[in-house]
Amino acid sequence: MANYPELEDKTVVVTGASGDLGMAICRKYLALGSNVIALYNSAKASLDALASESASANRLTVVKCDVANRDDVERLRSELEQRIEAVDVLVNNAGINKDNLVSTMTFEEFDEVVRVNLHGTFNMTQGMLRLMRHATQASIVNVTSVAGVTASFGQSNYSAAKAGISGFTRSIAKELASKGIRVNAIAPGMIESRMVKKVPRHIVRTIFDAIPLNRFGRPEEIAEVVAFLSSNAASYIVGQTLVADGGLVMR
Repeated sequence: MANYPELEDKTVVVTGASGDLGMAICRKYLALGSNVIALYNSAKASLDALASESASANRLTVVKCDVANRDDVERLRSELEQRIEAVDVLVNNAGINKDNLVSTMTFEEFDEVVRVNLHGTFNMTQGMLRLMRHATQASIVNVTSVAGVTASFGQSNYSAAKAGISGFTRSIAKELASKGIRVNAIAPGMIESRMVKKVPRHIVRTIFDAIPLNRFGRPEEIAEVVAFLSSNAASYIVGQTLVADGGLVMR
């Protein structure tokens, strides 16, 4: 595991923290000595378990926040401004999928996925900006997906949202770089998680067979890349989407 001493005692906000990837990201930053504010909208039990198992529980703060809800994000911003001086790292990881063929997908299925994944990323980025401007060498890492890079059958809503995050990343990176805030994204491939377990088995098998490494990724591997992008080791990387997919897109 890579170590980034400059992230010790830094404040890191992680959205979608109760999922498998979110938990791995929280664990990584806690291991680095960061103070982690873990946001969830459901399934708080996993974060409670993390707090109980971690020797760093005093540096983990669990907060309920629906990132797609502007009022929730504004409430969070107001609360944080009263408690902390700055946010050093924002990891926009919250996301959902509601797969369906475009011919039968409802508007509600399309809209909800876009609202949580894309609107949520916008809401949190805008909401945390003032606190991030108070930080030194602040960084935003957006979690997109290979579904936003290449065709993903039955995921037109998810693909549109994730591709939007990549474009959003490039644009705001150009806006914020001069203000001392680096913005990048990571596009994971198929990762071992509860979300992947919801994908039909025949689709999972097809994807697995196309991965040159012949395995799915682990949440911890993605968390390592997230931490890297927010560290001084990536200090000259701006506006990029780093693909971590075992070579899937390469094929």
